[in-house]
Amino acid sequence: MKEPVKSRVRITIAFVLILYALMEGLSLLGLWVLESSVNVVYDPVVEVLSETQRTRLSQFLEQGRGQRVEQDPVLGWYRIGNSAGMRDDREYEKRPAPGTIRVSAFGDSFTYGSDVELQETWAKQLTTIVPAIETLNYGNGAYGLDQAYLRYRKLGAEYNPDIVLIGFMTENIARHVNVFRAFYTRSYRNVIFTKPRFILQDGQLTLLDNPIASLEDHRDLLANDRRVLAELGRNDYHYQINYRRGRFDFLPSVRLMKIVAYVLRLKILDPIIRLDGMYSAESEAYDVTVAIFDAFYREVLENGALPIVVIFPDLHDQRRSRKKRERRYSPLLVDLEGRGYPVIDTMTALEAYESQYSIKELTRDWGHYSPVGNRIVAEYIAGELEQWGYLRLENVDRAVREEQARLGLPIRAVRR
Repeated sequence: MKEPVKSRVRITIAFVLILYALMEGLSLLGLWVLESSVNVVYDPVVEVLSETQRTRLSQFLEQGRGQRVEQDPVLGWYRIGNSAGMRDDREYEKRPAPGTIRVSAFGDSFTYGSDVELQETWAKQLTTIVPAIETLNYGNGAYGLDQAYLRYRKLGAEYNPDIVLIGFMTENIARHVNVFRAFYTRSYRNVIFTKPRFILQDGQLTLLDNPIASLEDHRDLLANDRRVLAELGRNDYHYQINYRRGRFDFLPSVRLMKIVAYVLRLKILDPIIRLDGMYSAESEAYDVTVAIFDAFYREVLENGALPIVVIFPDLHDQRRSRKKRERRYSPLLVDLEGRGYPVIDTMTALEAYESQYSIKELTRDWGHYSPVGNRIVAEYIAGELEQWGYLRLENVDRAVREEQARLGLPIRAVRR
């Protein structure tokens, strides 16, 4: 090869290498911008257990119990409460005392009242505000509406409530297409328990049982984690939508490309929450959520109690509110109200205090409400119940019969 030709080849190679180095440098800069500005990091799907998970799973198998929660073969997990599974320091008779309005509350940690003392929870404060009300708190940390519904089916009718509050924290929608929380978010990366989920088959709500329910199932997960996690991922939206770790992921450009493709799918092509921050009413998660509400609502009525939906906003919702932006769960509100379901949206209560309290003063860790936030929520729920006339048992019983008739359900006699 002649010297001028060799020189041109060397220049071309050098130019390509410089362009490639520039691309990798810009990709590295892009990764830094994503992490520092919107907290988006390279986070491939979980394919093997972490060392912490393996340690916790080994301890669970040795001791037969979890670290902070107990494993449940049907629900996935639960927190220990009184003998009936409630968050309470007392036991209750199976039937309420005459003149008492028994209210049962089901939901996640926002119903449970995480990060505050028992007497500071909205459920307990509700009984202080309205002494005629007796609140049984069946909330459970990290639950979705699906697990809350299954918990109701297991325990809800046993203590004969007059009113059942169906608690829904707005982030829960993403939990309804999840079976292993570590697939969903880094915040739950060390969990070891799985959960059941519902799917829609030909428009019908169908339960997929908790996939790891027995000690033998957990031993299999520990011994064959890569295979078992891949099997779990078949029915998990968050697993399916995420990217896998690859041999070239040490390159900033490859990591950036994977992240961009993931965000594109997550926010535009197949979103639960759209790019504008609103619920996607076309998503599987949304359809399943509405179907769970329908099933939950009807079953409460069939058991002779009055169902009321209670919406709990998270930190994201409170930030949107203070920027005067539309509530991201507005499509759900429209659907629920279109079905004629009574809805208590506690964002309305918190909004009224935005000039008086900061978000930090209204919340604790994970956005759970502070004692003040719990008081505001309790007062608002009490006010809505009073406005509807539901602080009188005869009005509650009448409303139950009217709802049963409206939905074509058998009319059950008043229970007392």
